[in-house]
Amino acid sequence: MLRISFIKFRVLKITFLSFAFLLGLSEAEAQSKEFGVGVASFNYTGDLIRTYDIQNQSLGVNLFYVKNYDDGWAAKLNFEAGRIKGSDQNPIDPQAQVRSASFQDFITEISGQATYEFLDFRTDRALVKFTPYLTVGAGFFLINRAEKNADYSDIQLMIPFGGGIKYSLGPLWTLNFEFSARKLFYDYLDNISLQEVTDKRNSDFQFGDWNDNDWYYSTTISISYTFWEVDCPVPLKK
Repeated sequence: MLRISFIKFRVLKITFLSFAFLLGLSEAEAQSKEFGVGVASFNYTGDLIRTYDIQNQSLGVNLFYVKNYDDGWAAKLNFEAGRIKGSDQNPIDPQAQVRSASFQDFITEISGQATYEFLDFRTDRALVKFTPYLTVGAGFFLINRAEKNADYSDIQLMIPFGGGIKYSLGPLWTLNFEFSARKLFYDYLDNISLQEVTDKRNSDFQFGDWNDNDWYYSTTISISYTFWEVDCPVPLKK
């Protein structure tokens, strides 16, 4: 347990120091800033749903702030919130069929991310109006849950990583599509692990796999407004 906590702390520390370095670069090095808003869709895999089910979607919102630098790099502060759910509606084995568990909760997350754009699509000399990109970072999520089946914190560490496509709608507006996964460090997103869930009569089947942590996923469609950094000319000395 101490080793796991130490690894989580080191991962969080290194990632946030890297993000702080990117975000703290001088204003002269930042080409532009972006504010964006969009629609998010959350999904989950864990003890109730073992593989990604495209039909298991729950809507949410996405807000973000980005500082764009030279050579395709950017620092992103990302906020998302919405519902997340899962159930044994399509049981993966006889035990899951007897267990018949489910959950639906509201989740809120904030993260710092570094992104890399592969193509130059923003400037007048750009040959294309789009670019694929990758993103990775670290953050926290909060899950509002009234009843728990174990003793754990409502706030947990997560590692977001993924990618997407950006499309320029003009010099100021950008359309974004992104899919990203959240690596978690605990197994109670679905409220199932070592503890019983709901039905005392079927207690032998009310458990999950505590060796396999849960994951959740975010798909976002967003639009962002760009504020360009313009260098003011310096008067020549007489």
